Amino acid sequence: MLPFTLAALWLHFFWCLVPSWRFGEYYNYGFLVPVLAAGLAWRRAGVLAAAAGAPPLPGWRPGRLADAVMLGLAAAGLLALIPLRVIETGDPGWRPPLVLHGLLVTAAVHLVLARWRGWRASAFFLPVTVFAWSAVPYLYQFEQALVRHLTGMVVGLTREVFLLAGQPVEQIGERLVLGTRAVDVTDGCSGIRSIQSLVMAALFFGELLWLRWPARLALVATALAAAVTCNTGRAWYLASVQFSRGEAAAHAAHDPAGHLAFTIAALALYLAARLLMPRAVGVVVRRRC
Repeated sequence: MLPFTLAALWLHFFWCLVPSWRFGEYYNYGFLVPVLAAGLAWRRAGVLAAAAGAPPLPGWRPGRLADAVMLGLAAAGLLALIPLRVIETGDPGWRPPLVLHGLLVTAAVHLVLARWRGWRASAFFLPVTVFAWSAVPYLYQFEQALVRHLTGMVVGLTREVFLLAGQPVEQIGERLVLGTRAVDVTDGCSGIRSIQSLVMAALFFGELLWLRWPARLALVATALAAAVTCNTGRAWYLASVQFSRGEAAAHAAHDPAGHLAFTIAALALYLAARLLMPRAVGVVVRRRC
């Protein structure tokens, strides 16, 4: 019964994130995360149950002071969800309550899991928790600062590509200018959507292929590099189309170019994940259990 209760806490949290996924400009990939996280958690639960040679795991003992304190902390955190849920319902776009909601659920679930099956088992599910957090929207101030930084980076790199190709393109703010024609690189072209989606994919591939933590961090770095590189190529292509054939042609090519850039980046990310995969996956899994 307890595993279903812990799963229900996560499902309720994901349900609270649905408005952000539906109406947020960069988070529509979030609908995939609960399904994938459930599958990954189920797989880890099976591995934990079938682990050969693992020491016996301690059971929950409410009579012990430590267990009672842990249970009290978890219960207090869950009670705090009631006023948080009222705030979330009144203003679904306000992100700090959502982040605090996620922190409380994460802490409560891992505390209960630790006292029920041991800290070792609680830590064993940490990679799934990290993956689940990829669906949580960033705080608005951080998100906007990231968008501005990425937009400036993409514009600057795109200009360098034009210069290497022998075209004297100038950069004015977030605008590329060639002669009398100008191209505005909007926030949607910053690559933030690709980066967030690819980071989610990197965390998923890392867990799917049982990568070690250093390899997972390297895969996340690869996702960031692939997103910036492919989005710069996309911005260069669209700017070239607009310079040569006009704004209407660039607008028509906008979505296909974005889909192609993301597909290339995702394939490169999966290839990197396969290269980072340990040779003896079964041995790694048993050691981690």
